Amino acid sequence: MRTLRVRIAYTKLEEAKYIAHLDLAKVFERALRRAGVRLAYSEGFNPHPKISFGSALAVGVEGVNEYVDIELMQEIDLKEILGRLQEQLPAGIRLKEGRFVTPAAKALMAVLNAASYEITVSLGLPISEERLQEGISAWLMRSHISYARYSKKGRVEKDIRPWVKVLTGKIQEDEAVFELEVEVGNQGSVRPEEVIASLCDLENLPLDLDHLRIKRTGIYVNYEGQKFSPMDHEAFGK
Repeated sequence: MRTLRVRIAYTKLEEAKYIAHLDLAKVFERALRRAGVRLAYSEGFNPHPKISFGSALAVGVEGVNEYVDIELMQEIDLKEILGRLQEQLPAGIRLKEGRFVTPAAKALMAVLNAASYEITVSLGLPISEERLQEGISAWLMRSHISYARYSKKGRVEKDIRPWVKVLTGKIQEDEAVFELEVEVGNQGSVRPEEVIASLCDLENLPLDLDHLRIKRTGIYVNYEGQKFSPMDHEAFGK
């Protein structure tokens, strides 16, 4: 039987931001089953539903425009799918739009290569707008910025500067609000908190990193200098 593949844009806000990425697939699978939607499954000894997401969000990070591909075993009206599924999803996960994509369309992880974030961090000490802009400019002028990550293999030094394409910021009362654009992909990326931590350290800015809020405002297909939503036909073909 011919399967249908639907691509859905959704939010992951409020309490839903604490759902881990691996658990998110289970949340969607359970919601689809309760909604009575027949899923397509992989073959082999351990079949699993064909649900695939874009780049994972870290626990505690909100997402304004996230994406998921779901493969179905039935012909069904798109609005009906979205309506039945929305009723079964937890608060904070709101379906924004959906569309059918062709079987030949590349997977989300294969095409999404840029992301934007809004990062809000409390000020440890008062700071002027001029001082903040000086710090951001100095950080962006650096050609190499080493940041240490720790894993089971131990300490690993990584140059995070090449991943950052845009970094701006402004003072709002007792907080600094940053807009960040980074590359993402199979080779990895940089975490927003790493950028702000290195900015704080290298440029001696009094940012309170214990009070930091991160929201991913978008994730895109960056192609020939243009940013497309993965919902656009240009991103996956008609």
